[in-house]
Amino acid sequence: MPSAMVTFNGRITLPSHVRKQLGLKTGDSVDFVEIEKGRFAITTGAGSIADPKGWIPKLDFSPAGEETNL
Repeated sequence: MPSAMVTFNGRITLPSHVRKQLGLKTGDSVDFVEIEKGRFAITTGAGSIADPKGWIPKLDFSPAGEETNL
């Protein structure tokens, strides 16, 4: 069973094979879901409302009324 140590600051490092299985990359978030009292599951995070980066796709169009000169 994979394990991790909690640092003085309360941080943990997920083992590399766990990150690979979850498809996690640097900057990704994870959620801790309580499955029963005192037991949690780790899932890939959906992001936070405070960090909406990537939620809305970048649109590639010119606003109406603007024409580009070639």
